[in-house]
Amino acid sequence: MCSGLDVNAQGFEGLESDSIQCLQTGNRSICQRALDKAEVLQRLASTRQAYPCQTMLLGVQADLILQQLGDGRGDLAISDLEAARRGCPGL
Repeated sequence: MCSGLDVNAQGFEGLESDSIQCLQTGNRSICQRALDKAEVLQRLASTRQAYPCQTMLLGVQADLILQQLGDGRGDLAISDLEAARRGCPGL
């Protein structure tokens, strides 16, 4: 699992990069890395009481899990990721 420090140094960009790769390729190890990063960021959002952001990140995590299971949502999942980026300024 990624440490909070590693993810915070990369911010949302690291999550976004891995998530897009996961959603496009379905590569399990990339998806797991993206899930780990999303988990750290959603916990950070919770700590900051940024609950709308946390909720969006939980949705991204669900999309990543669905992709791992072979039942991804394609463009809708990428749209969720973009919404989370807009809804989570400062992460």
